[in-house]
Amino acid sequence: MKKTVLSLIGVAAAASAVCFYNPTTSDAPAIQVPSQQDTKVDTYSSRDTFDYFLSGLGEADLETLKTHFNTYNAGQPNAYQLDNDLFERFIQYRMSLSNLTPDNQHPFNTESLQRLNDQVLQTQSAFFSAEEQQKLFGEENMQRQLALRQLELKDRMIHQDDYDAAWEQEINTLPPVMQQSYRNAAVLSQLQATNALDEQERYLKQQALVGAEAADRLVTLRKARADFETKLEQYFQQRDAILADNNLAREQTQQALHELRQASFSASQIRRVRALESIRESQSVVQSQ
Repeated sequence: MKKTVLSLIGVAAAASAVCFYNPTTSDAPAIQVPSQQDTKVDTYSSRDTFDYFLSGLGEADLETLKTHFNTYNAGQPNAYQLDNDLFERFIQYRMSLSNLTPDNQHPFNTESLQRLNDQVLQTQSAFFSAEEQQKLFGEENMQRQLALRQLELKDRMIHQDDYDAAWEQEINTLPPVMQQSYRNAAVLSQLQATNALDEQERYLKQQALVGAEAADRLVTLRKARADFETKLEQYFQQRDAILADNNLAREQTQQALHELRQASFSASQIRRVRALESIRESQSVVQSQ
């Protein structure tokens, strides 16, 4: 059930904190926080662009992120500029989620989740027109409704075959892209369930689910992930030693860390490593308080 209501629990988490290729995209450092330096602004939709800038919260304060967005937006051709007022309302909406009242005693209860969903939709209506809601949250809202429907079916259906048939009917009502997404999610769930098996049994099960070629790729991926985790552990040990060296000036420390990253990881891995460093530093600050 926990997996079923993942999207709803994401909303509940947001209630306790402010969470936060079209042409001519500007990626100048002046509009990005450090972890975004090697990325392009996500312009797939206005919602994606809003989320991109707000994802820097924590590395920069909200006013700085607003300035980043406004600078970026002003540099776009008129036809591709986004609505500044819509961005402001999107921020206010995110902040207002802190006023929601999720049921912490029964977080996975269907009725509790339905009430939470109703609160989210009411909050959206307070800030956006129906057209804006659909544009910003259409798929997200549909996913929550579907998650609730799935819970209702699980509560009502006694036999697994009856549930499977009813759930398949629900999926068939979705747009084709979402149908495929939910079917892929079902396969992914089955793949994740193989993690508790030994290596040989896991490979055979995965081969049955996705075929030999994909199962081989999963083996390669697991090995690459394990190698990365090993390198990361070694890197953090060396990084801690550099940070603890009082004989190094600040510039020397930063240079040493830069050289260590370059020597330890590929260019594609460094962005991920820097993000993990930020998380680790944040956790250290919290633990020291």
